[in-house]
Amino acid sequence: MVVGAGLSGLACAFRLKQMGVPCLVLEAEDRPGGVIATVRRDGFLFESGPQCPRFPPSVWRLVRDLNLENEFVAGDRKAKRYIFQDGRLHLAPFSPRGLLGTRLLGVKSKFRLLTEAFGSSRPPAREESLADFVQRKFGPEVLDRLVDPFISTVFFADADKMGVQSAFPALVDWERNYGSLVRGAIAARKAKREAQGGAPVRGARSSVNGNSLHVTEALPASGSFQAGMARLPERLAEVLGEDVRYHCEVRFVQKAQQHAKGGEPGWRVGLSAGETILAARLILAVPAYVAGHFLADAAPELASELRAIDYAPVRGLSCAYNRSQVAHELEGFGFMVPRRERFSTICTFWNSSLFPQRAPEGQVLMTSFVRSAVQGDAQAVSDGQLAHHVQTENAKILGIRGAPVDRMFWSNLRALPQYSVGHAQRVAEIRDLLRALPGLHLSGNYLKGRSIGDCVDLAFQTAEDAVAMASGKTSNV
Repeated sequence: MVVGAGLSGLACAFRLKQMGVPCLVLEAEDRPGGVIATVRRDGFLFESGPQCPRFPPSVWRLVRDLNLENEFVAGDRKAKRYIFQDGRLHLAPFSPRGLLGTRLLGVKSKFRLLTEAFGSSRPPAREESLADFVQRKFGPEVLDRLVDPFISTVFFADADKMGVQSAFPALVDWERNYGSLVRGAIAARKAKREAQGGAPVRGARSSVNGNSLHVTEALPASGSFQAGMARLPERLAEVLGEDVRYHCEVRFVQKAQQHAKGGEPGWRVGLSAGETILAARLILAVPAYVAGHFLADAAPELASELRAIDYAPVRGLSCAYNRSQVAHELEGFGFMVPRRERFSTICTFWNSSLFPQRAPEGQVLMTSFVRSAVQGDAQAVSDGQLAHHVQTENAKILGIRGAPVDRMFWSNLRALPQYSVGHAQRVAEIRDLLRALPGLHLSGNYLKGRSIGDCVDLAFQTAEDAVAMASGKTSNV
Protein backbone atom coordinates (compact mmCIF):
# COMPACT_ATOMS: atom_id res chain seq x y z
CA MET A 1 0.00 0.00 0.00
CA VAL A 2 1.12 3.55 -0.78
CA VAL A 3 -0.19 6.57 1.12
CA GLY A 4 0.03 9.76 -0.94
CA ALA A 5 -0.65 10.36 -4.64
CA GLY A 6 1.94 13.04 -5.22
CA LEU A 7 4.65 12.35 -7.78
CA SER A 8 6.63 10.19 -5.32
CA GLY A 9 3.67 8.00 -4.37
CA LEU A 10 2.43 7.59 -7.93
CA ALA A 11 5.91 6.76 -9.21
CA CYS A 12 6.27 4.15 -6.44
CA ALA A 13 2.99 2.54 -7.40
CA PHE A 14 3.80 2.68 -11.11
CA ARG A 15 7.13 0.92 -10.57
CA LEU A 16 5.40 -1.74 -8.48
CA LYS A 17 2.89 -2.22 -11.28
CA GLN A 18 5.74 -2.63 -13.77
CA MET A 19 7.15 -5.38 -11.53
CA GLY A 20 3.77 -7.12 -11.36
CA VAL A 21 3.10 -6.25 -7.73
CA PRO A 22 -0.47 -5.12 -6.91
CA CYS A 23 -0.65 -1.87 -4.97
CA LEU A 24 -3.35 0.39 -3.56
CA VAL A 25 -2.73 4.16 -3.41
CA LEU A 26 -4.63 6.27 -0.86
CA GLU A 27 -4.92 10.03 -1.40
CA ALA A 28 -6.67 12.48 0.93
CA GLU A 29 -7.35 15.08 -1.78
CA ASP A 30 -9.59 14.81 -4.83
CA ARG A 31 -6.77 14.87 -7.39
CA PRO A 32 -3.28 13.45 -7.95
CA GLY A 33 -0.04 15.42 -8.04
CA GLY A 34 0.46 17.00 -4.63
CA VAL A 35 2.37 20.27 -5.11
CA ILE A 36 2.30 19.78 -8.90
CA ALA A 37 -0.90 21.45 -10.04
CA THR A 38 -2.07 23.11 -13.25
CA VAL A 39 -5.16 25.29 -13.59
CA ARG A 40 -6.46 25.52 -17.17
CA ARG A 41 -8.70 28.54 -17.66
CA ASP A 42 -9.74 30.67 -20.65
CA GLY A 43 -6.74 29.63 -22.71
CA PHE A 44 -4.22 30.18 -19.89
CA LEU A 45 -2.23 27.51 -18.05
CA PHE A 46 -1.49 28.56 -14.50
CA GLU A 47 1.19 26.43 -12.82
CA SER A 48 1.31 26.46 -9.02
CA GLY A 49 4.18 23.98 -8.85
CA PRO A 50 7.32 23.52 -10.97
CA GLN A 51 7.34 25.96 -13.88
CA CYS A 52 9.99 24.51 -16.19
CA PRO A 53 11.80 21.65 -14.40
CA ARG A 54 14.68 19.58 -15.65
CA PHE A 55 14.02 16.17 -17.18
CA PRO A 56 16.98 13.89 -16.41
CA PRO A 57 17.20 10.47 -18.11
CA SER A 58 15.17 8.69 -15.41
CA VAL A 59 12.23 11.06 -15.84
CA TRP A 60 12.51 10.97 -19.62
CA ARG A 61 12.29 7.16 -19.49
CA LEU A 62 9.16 7.54 -17.35
CA VAL A 63 7.73 9.94 -19.94
CA ARG A 64 8.31 7.33 -22.63
CA ASP A 65 6.83 4.52 -20.52
CA LEU A 66 3.70 6.66 -20.11
CA ASN A 67 3.55 7.42 -23.86
CA LEU A 68 3.80 11.15 -23.20
CA GLU A 69 6.62 11.92 -25.67
CA ASN A 70 4.35 13.71 -28.12
CA GLU A 71 2.93 15.90 -25.34
CA PHE A 72 6.36 16.97 -24.05
CA VAL A 73 7.50 20.53 -24.81
CA ALA A 74 11.22 21.13 -24.49
CA GLY A 75 12.45 24.31 -22.83
CA ASP A 76 15.16 26.50 -24.32
CA ARG A 77 18.49 25.76 -22.62
CA LYS A 78 19.82 29.10 -23.82
CA ALA A 79 16.91 31.15 -22.47
CA LYS A 80 18.31 34.20 -20.71
CA ARG A 81 18.00 34.51 -16.96
CA TYR A 82 18.26 37.86 -15.23
CA ILE A 83 19.03 39.17 -11.76
CA PHE A 84 17.42 42.41 -10.61
CA GLN A 85 19.81 44.75 -8.85
CA ASP A 86 19.97 48.49 -8.27
CA GLY A 87 16.89 49.22 -10.34
CA ARG A 88 17.68 47.19 -13.47
CA LEU A 89 17.85 43.65 -14.84
CA HIS A 90 21.33 42.18 -15.31
CA LEU A 91 22.02 39.09 -17.37
CA ALA A 92 22.94 36.25 -14.99
CA PRO A 93 26.58 35.23 -15.64
CA PHE A 94 27.05 31.53 -16.44
CA SER A 95 30.49 31.62 -18.06
CA PRO A 96 33.92 33.16 -17.45
CA ARG A 97 33.15 35.76 -20.10
CA GLY A 98 29.83 36.51 -18.42
CA LEU A 99 31.55 36.93 -15.06
CA LEU A 100 34.13 39.29 -16.52
CA GLY A 101 31.48 41.50 -18.09
CA THR A 102 28.81 41.53 -15.38
CA ARG A 103 28.14 44.59 -13.27
CA LEU A 104 26.67 42.45 -10.52
CA LEU A 105 30.10 41.93 -8.95
CA GLY A 106 33.16 44.00 -8.23
CA VAL A 107 36.70 43.23 -9.39
CA LYS A 108 37.71 41.48 -6.16
CA SER A 109 34.76 39.06 -6.27
CA LYS A 110 35.35 38.29 -9.95
CA PHE A 111 39.00 37.55 -9.23
CA ARG A 112 38.14 35.12 -6.40
CA LEU A 113 35.67 33.26 -8.60
CA LEU A 114 37.90 33.05 -11.67
CA THR A 115 41.02 31.98 -9.75
CA GLU A 116 39.43 29.42 -7.43
CA ALA A 117 40.95 26.56 -9.45
CA PHE A 118 44.47 27.78 -8.65
CA GLY A 119 44.07 27.91 -4.87
CA SER A 120 43.60 25.28 -2.20
CA SER A 121 41.34 25.09 0.84
CA ARG A 122 39.80 22.51 3.16
CA PRO A 123 36.31 22.42 4.70
CA PRO A 124 35.98 22.57 8.49
CA ALA A 125 35.12 19.45 10.48
CA ARG A 126 31.65 20.72 11.36
CA GLU A 127 28.94 21.27 8.77
CA GLU A 128 28.84 24.85 7.51
CA SER A 129 25.82 26.76 6.38
CA LEU A 130 25.83 27.52 2.67
CA ALA A 131 26.25 31.20 3.53
CA ASP A 132 29.38 30.49 5.61
CA PHE A 133 30.77 28.27 2.86
CA VAL A 134 30.28 30.84 0.08
CA GLN A 135 31.60 33.73 2.16
CA ARG A 136 34.68 31.74 3.13
CA LYS A 137 35.39 30.75 -0.47
CA PHE A 138 34.24 33.80 -2.44
CA GLY A 139 33.16 36.61 -0.14
CA PRO A 140 29.85 38.26 0.86
CA GLU A 141 29.23 39.95 -2.48
CA VAL A 142 29.03 36.61 -4.34
CA LEU A 143 26.68 35.32 -1.64
CA ASP A 144 24.34 38.30 -1.71
CA ARG A 145 24.26 38.96 -5.45
CA LEU A 146 24.60 35.54 -7.10
CA VAL A 147 24.06 32.64 -4.69
CA ASP A 148 21.18 34.05 -2.65
CA PRO A 149 18.81 34.70 -5.60
CA PHE A 150 19.45 31.23 -7.04
CA ILE A 151 18.98 29.46 -3.70
CA SER A 152 15.81 31.43 -3.01
CA THR A 153 14.42 30.65 -6.47
CA VAL A 154 15.28 26.96 -6.67
CA PHE A 155 14.95 25.87 -3.04
CA PHE A 156 12.92 28.66 -1.37
CA ALA A 157 15.68 28.47 1.19
CA ASP A 158 17.79 30.76 3.37
CA ALA A 159 21.51 30.32 2.71
CA ASP A 160 22.19 31.16 6.38
CA LYS A 161 20.25 28.05 7.44
CA MET A 162 20.91 25.64 4.56
CA GLY A 163 23.61 23.07 5.33
CA VAL A 164 26.17 22.73 2.57
CA GLN A 165 26.88 19.07 3.41
CA SER A 166 23.14 18.34 3.56
CA ALA A 167 22.18 20.17 0.36
CA PHE A 168 25.35 20.03 -1.75
CA PRO A 169 27.56 17.18 -0.47
CA ALA A 170 29.55 17.12 -3.72
CA LEU A 171 30.90 20.62 -3.00
CA VAL A 172 32.26 19.48 0.36
CA ASP A 173 33.76 16.33 -1.17
CA TRP A 174 35.44 18.30 -3.98
CA GLU A 175 36.99 20.77 -1.58
CA ARG A 176 38.07 18.06 0.86
CA ASN A 177 39.58 15.78 -1.80
CA TYR A 178 40.93 18.29 -4.32
CA GLY A 179 41.20 21.59 -2.44
CA SER A 180 39.19 23.28 -5.20
CA LEU A 181 35.61 23.14 -6.44
CA VAL A 182 36.70 23.52 -10.06
CA ARG A 183 39.31 20.77 -9.86
CA GLY A 184 36.83 18.53 -8.05
CA ALA A 185 34.13 19.12 -10.66
CA ILE A 186 36.56 18.31 -13.48
CA ALA A 187 37.64 15.10 -11.74
CA ALA A 188 34.01 14.09 -11.10
CA ARG A 189 33.08 14.65 -14.74
CA LYS A 190 36.09 12.64 -15.91
CA ALA A 191 35.24 9.77 -13.56
CA LYS A 192 31.66 9.78 -14.79
CA ARG A 193 32.74 9.55 -18.42
CA GLU A 194 35.10 6.69 -17.62
CA ALA A 195 32.37 4.86 -15.70
CA GLN A 196 30.12 5.15 -18.75
CA GLY A 197 32.91 3.94 -21.02
CA GLY A 198 32.73 7.16 -22.97
CA ALA A 199 29.32 6.16 -24.31
CA PRO A 200 26.24 8.40 -24.17
CA VAL A 201 23.57 7.69 -21.59
CA ARG A 202 21.20 4.98 -22.79
CA GLY A 203 18.09 6.53 -24.24
CA ALA A 204 19.65 9.95 -24.01
CA ARG A 205 18.80 11.03 -27.51
CA SER A 206 15.24 11.16 -28.76
CA SER A 207 13.03 13.11 -31.07
CA VAL A 208 10.27 15.22 -29.57
CA ASN A 209 7.77 16.91 -31.86
CA GLY A 210 10.24 16.59 -34.73
CA ASN A 211 13.08 18.25 -32.83
CA SER A 212 16.22 16.52 -31.67
CA LEU A 213 16.29 16.34 -27.88
CA HIS A 214 19.49 15.55 -26.01
CA VAL A 215 19.00 14.34 -22.45
CA THR A 216 22.29 13.82 -20.64
CA GLU A 217 23.32 13.52 -17.03
CA ALA A 218 25.54 16.59 -17.39
CA LEU A 219 22.89 18.88 -18.84
CA PRO A 220 19.34 17.56 -18.42
CA ALA A 221 16.73 19.06 -20.70
CA SER A 222 14.12 21.29 -19.10
CA GLY A 223 10.55 21.34 -20.23
CA SER A 224 6.91 20.66 -19.51
CA PHE A 225 3.84 19.30 -21.26
CA GLN A 226 1.37 20.89 -23.63
CA ALA A 227 -1.34 20.61 -20.97
CA GLY A 228 0.96 21.67 -18.12
CA MET A 229 3.11 19.87 -15.57
CA ALA A 230 0.07 18.27 -13.94
CA ARG A 231 -0.15 16.06 -17.00
CA LEU A 232 2.61 13.84 -15.58
CA PRO A 233 0.85 12.83 -12.32
CA GLU A 234 -2.49 12.77 -14.12
CA ARG A 235 -1.15 10.26 -16.63
CA LEU A 236 0.38 8.14 -13.86
CA ALA A 237 -3.01 8.09 -12.14
CA GLU A 238 -4.71 7.13 -15.40
CA VAL A 239 -2.40 4.15 -15.84
CA LEU A 240 -2.94 3.06 -12.22
CA GLY A 241 -6.69 3.41 -12.66
CA GLU A 242 -8.80 2.05 -9.80
CA ASP A 243 -5.67 1.36 -7.77
CA VAL A 244 -5.79 5.03 -6.75
CA ARG A 245 -8.49 6.00 -4.25
CA TYR A 246 -9.21 9.67 -3.53
CA HIS A 247 -10.84 11.33 -0.50
CA CYS A 248 -9.14 8.70 1.68
CA GLU A 249 -7.82 10.57 4.69
CA VAL A 250 -5.59 8.44 6.89
CA ARG A 251 -6.36 8.75 10.61
CA PHE A 252 -3.76 6.39 12.08
CA VAL A 253 -1.06 3.87 11.23
CA GLN A 254 -0.44 0.90 13.55
CA LYS A 255 1.69 -2.21 13.57
CA ALA A 256 -0.44 -5.25 12.88
CA GLN A 257 0.06 -8.31 15.07
CA GLN A 258 -0.35 -10.53 12.04
CA HIS A 259 -0.95 -9.71 8.39
CA ALA A 260 -4.27 -10.89 7.03
CA LYS A 261 -2.54 -13.23 4.53
CA GLY A 262 -0.18 -14.68 7.13
CA GLY A 263 3.60 -14.29 7.14
CA GLU A 264 5.37 -11.45 8.94
CA PRO A 265 3.35 -8.77 10.78
CA GLY A 266 2.19 -5.93 8.56
CA TRP A 267 0.59 -2.54 9.07
CA ARG A 268 -2.93 -1.42 9.85
CA VAL A 269 -4.08 1.85 8.25
CA GLY A 270 -7.20 3.49 9.65
CA LEU A 271 -9.18 5.94 7.52
CA SER A 272 -11.27 8.84 8.76
CA ALA A 273 -14.35 7.21 7.22
CA GLY A 274 -13.96 4.33 9.65
CA GLU A 275 -12.43 1.75 7.29
CA THR A 276 -9.30 -0.15 8.36
CA ILE A 277 -6.96 -1.66 5.77
CA LEU A 278 -4.22 -4.23 6.42
CA ALA A 279 -1.05 -4.17 4.33
CA ALA A 280 2.02 -6.39 4.38
CA ARG A 281 4.14 -3.44 3.23
CA LEU A 282 3.38 0.23 3.67
CA ILE A 283 5.02 3.10 1.78
CA LEU A 284 4.39 6.57 3.22
CA ALA A 285 4.90 8.98 0.31
CA VAL A 286 3.72 12.09 2.14
CA PRO A 287 5.53 15.13 3.61
CA ALA A 288 7.75 14.36 6.61
CA TYR A 289 5.48 16.12 9.09
CA VAL A 290 2.46 14.15 7.83
CA ALA A 291 4.34 10.86 8.11
CA GLY A 292 5.40 11.92 11.60
CA HIS A 293 1.78 12.50 12.56
CA PHE A 294 0.74 9.07 11.27
CA LEU A 295 3.55 7.33 13.18
CA ALA A 296 3.24 9.20 16.49
CA ASP A 297 2.00 6.12 18.35
CA ALA A 298 3.49 3.28 16.32
CA ALA A 299 7.04 4.69 16.09
CA PRO A 300 7.38 7.78 18.33
CA GLU A 301 11.16 8.17 17.94
CA LEU A 302 10.93 8.06 14.14
CA ALA A 303 7.92 10.37 14.23
CA SER A 304 9.89 12.92 16.27
CA GLU A 305 12.72 12.97 13.71
CA LEU A 306 10.28 13.37 10.84
CA ARG A 307 8.39 16.22 12.50
CA ALA A 308 11.67 18.05 13.15
CA ILE A 309 12.27 18.60 9.42
CA ASP A 310 11.52 22.21 8.51
CA TYR A 311 9.32 23.13 5.56
CA ALA A 312 9.27 26.48 3.76
CA PRO A 313 6.08 28.22 2.64
CA VAL A 314 5.45 28.74 -1.06
CA ARG A 315 3.24 31.58 -2.19
CA GLY A 316 2.77 32.42 -5.82
CA LEU A 317 1.02 34.87 -8.10
CA SER A 318 0.32 34.29 -11.79
CA CYS A 319 -0.76 37.31 -13.82
CA ALA A 320 -2.02 37.47 -17.41
CA TYR A 321 -1.80 40.67 -19.46
CA ASN A 322 -2.44 41.87 -22.95
CA ARG A 323 0.94 42.01 -24.68
CA SER A 324 0.46 45.73 -25.28
CA GLN A 325 0.39 46.33 -21.50
CA VAL A 326 3.98 45.13 -21.01
CA ALA A 327 6.89 47.24 -22.21
CA HIS A 328 9.62 44.65 -21.61
CA GLU A 329 10.43 42.20 -24.42
CA LEU A 330 10.09 39.22 -22.03
CA GLU A 331 12.72 37.31 -23.99
CA GLY A 332 14.12 34.61 -21.76
CA PHE A 333 13.38 32.58 -18.66
CA GLY A 334 12.63 35.40 -16.24
CA PHE A 335 14.40 37.15 -13.38
CA MET A 336 15.46 36.63 -9.75
CA VAL A 337 15.64 39.18 -6.95
CA PRO A 338 18.27 39.09 -4.16
CA ARG A 339 17.07 39.61 -0.58
CA ARG A 340 19.19 42.73 -0.31
CA GLU A 341 16.76 44.50 -2.67
CA ARG A 342 14.05 44.22 0.01
CA PHE A 343 11.40 43.16 -2.50
CA SER A 344 8.55 40.72 -1.88
CA THR A 345 9.29 39.05 -5.22
CA ILE A 346 11.69 36.10 -5.12
CA CYS A 347 11.55 35.47 -8.87
CA THR A 348 9.29 35.86 -11.88
CA PHE A 349 9.01 33.30 -14.69
CA TRP A 350 7.89 34.44 -18.13
CA ASN A 351 5.69 31.41 -18.80
CA SER A 352 4.39 32.42 -22.21
CA SER A 353 7.95 33.11 -23.39
CA LEU A 354 9.11 29.67 -22.26
CA PHE A 355 6.04 27.94 -23.71
CA PRO A 356 3.86 29.97 -26.12
CA GLN A 357 0.88 27.66 -25.46
CA ARG A 358 0.57 29.06 -21.94
CA ALA A 359 -1.42 32.11 -23.10
CA PRO A 360 -3.71 32.99 -26.02
CA GLU A 361 -2.25 34.94 -28.91
CA GLY A 362 -1.73 38.60 -28.08
CA GLN A 363 -1.51 37.93 -24.34
CA VAL A 364 1.28 36.99 -21.93
CA LEU A 365 1.47 35.06 -18.69
CA MET A 366 4.03 35.37 -15.89
CA THR A 367 4.36 33.66 -12.52
CA SER A 368 6.03 35.15 -9.46
CA PHE A 369 6.96 33.54 -6.16
CA VAL A 370 6.67 35.56 -2.99
CA ARG A 371 9.14 36.31 -0.20
CA SER A 372 6.61 37.22 2.47
CA ALA A 373 9.12 37.75 5.29
CA VAL A 374 10.52 40.88 3.65
CA GLN A 375 7.32 42.78 4.32
CA GLY A 376 6.90 41.53 7.88
CA ASP A 377 5.66 38.53 9.77
CA ALA A 378 4.08 35.92 7.50
CA GLN A 379 0.93 35.79 9.59
CA ALA A 380 0.54 39.58 9.65
CA VAL A 381 0.56 40.13 5.88
CA SER A 382 -2.53 38.98 4.04
CA ASP A 383 -2.47 37.14 0.73
CA GLY A 384 -4.08 40.17 -0.87
CA GLN A 385 -1.31 42.45 0.37
CA LEU A 386 1.39 40.07 -0.81
CA ALA A 387 -0.21 39.85 -4.25
CA HIS A 388 -0.38 43.63 -4.43
CA HIS A 389 3.30 44.00 -3.47
CA VAL A 390 4.42 41.55 -6.15
CA GLN A 391 2.15 42.95 -8.83
CA THR A 392 3.48 46.45 -8.15
CA GLU A 393 7.11 45.27 -8.23
CA ASN A 394 6.63 43.48 -11.54
CA ALA A 395 4.98 46.54 -13.00
CA LYS A 396 7.97 48.65 -11.98
CA ILE A 397 10.59 46.22 -13.30
CA LEU A 398 8.86 45.26 -16.56
CA GLY A 399 7.00 48.44 -17.41
CA ILE A 400 3.48 47.02 -17.01
CA ARG A 401 0.49 49.34 -17.36
CA GLY A 402 -2.91 48.57 -15.93
CA ALA A 403 -4.42 45.61 -14.13
CA PRO A 404 -4.02 41.99 -15.24
CA VAL A 405 -6.77 40.49 -17.37
CA ASP A 406 -6.66 37.41 -15.15
CA ARG A 407 -4.63 36.26 -12.17
CA MET A 408 -4.31 33.45 -9.65
CA PHE A 409 -2.77 33.54 -6.17
CA TRP A 410 -1.99 30.44 -4.12
CA SER A 411 -0.37 29.72 -0.79
CA ASN A 412 1.04 26.60 0.86
CA LEU A 413 2.52 27.29 4.30
CA ARG A 414 4.46 23.99 4.43
CA ALA A 415 5.43 23.22 0.86
CA LEU A 416 9.13 22.41 0.50
CA PRO A 417 11.49 20.61 2.91
CA GLN A 418 14.55 22.56 3.99
CA TYR A 419 17.98 20.95 4.02
CA SER A 420 19.14 22.91 7.04
CA VAL A 421 22.43 22.36 8.87
CA GLY A 422 22.23 18.86 10.36
CA HIS A 423 19.64 17.58 7.86
CA ALA A 424 21.94 14.91 6.41
CA GLN A 425 22.55 13.51 9.89
CA ARG A 426 18.83 13.50 10.62
CA VAL A 427 18.11 11.57 7.42
CA ALA A 428 20.76 9.02 8.40
CA GLU A 429 19.05 8.61 11.79
CA ILE A 430 15.66 8.21 10.09
CA ARG A 431 17.06 5.42 7.92
CA ASP A 432 18.56 3.72 10.99
CA LEU A 433 15.22 3.82 12.80
CA LEU A 434 13.46 2.29 9.79
CA ARG A 435 15.53 -0.86 10.14
CA ALA A 436 13.57 -1.74 13.28
CA LEU A 437 10.25 -1.35 11.46
CA PRO A 438 9.93 -4.18 8.90
CA GLY A 439 7.43 -3.55 6.16
CA LEU A 440 7.52 0.24 6.53
CA HIS A 441 9.09 2.46 3.85
CA LEU A 442 9.37 6.21 3.34
CA SER A 443 9.63 8.10 0.07
CA GLY A 444 9.69 11.83 -0.49
CA ASN A 445 11.73 14.88 -1.36
CA TYR A 446 12.84 15.38 2.25
CA LEU A 447 15.09 12.30 2.04
CA LYS A 448 17.23 12.93 -1.01
CA GLY A 449 17.00 15.82 -3.45
CA ARG A 450 13.97 17.92 -4.31
CA SER A 451 13.79 17.88 -8.11
CA ILE A 452 11.26 15.76 -9.98
CA GLY A 453 14.18 13.58 -11.10
CA ASP A 454 15.22 12.97 -7.49
CA CYS A 455 11.62 12.16 -6.53
CA VAL A 456 11.24 9.63 -9.35
CA ASP A 457 14.62 8.01 -8.67
CA LEU A 458 13.91 7.62 -4.96
CA ALA A 459 10.35 6.39 -5.59
CA PHE A 460 11.56 3.70 -7.99
CA GLN A 461 14.29 2.65 -5.55
CA THR A 462 11.78 2.48 -2.70
CA ALA A 463 9.46 0.28 -4.73
CA GLU A 464 12.32 -2.02 -5.73
CA ASP A 465 13.55 -2.22 -2.12
CA ALA A 466 10.07 -3.12 -0.90
CA VAL A 467 9.83 -5.99 -3.38
CA ALA A 468 13.36 -7.17 -2.59
CA MET A 469 12.68 -7.10 1.16
CA ALA A 470 9.50 -9.07 0.70
CA SER A 471 11.61 -11.79 -0.89
CA GLY A 472 14.27 -11.53 1.83
CA LYS A 473 16.97 -10.18 -0.51
CA THR A 474 17.81 -6.95 1.29
CA SER A 475 17.51 -5.11 4.58
CA ASN A 476 15.29 -2.18 5.49
CA VAL A 477 17.57 0.80 4.85
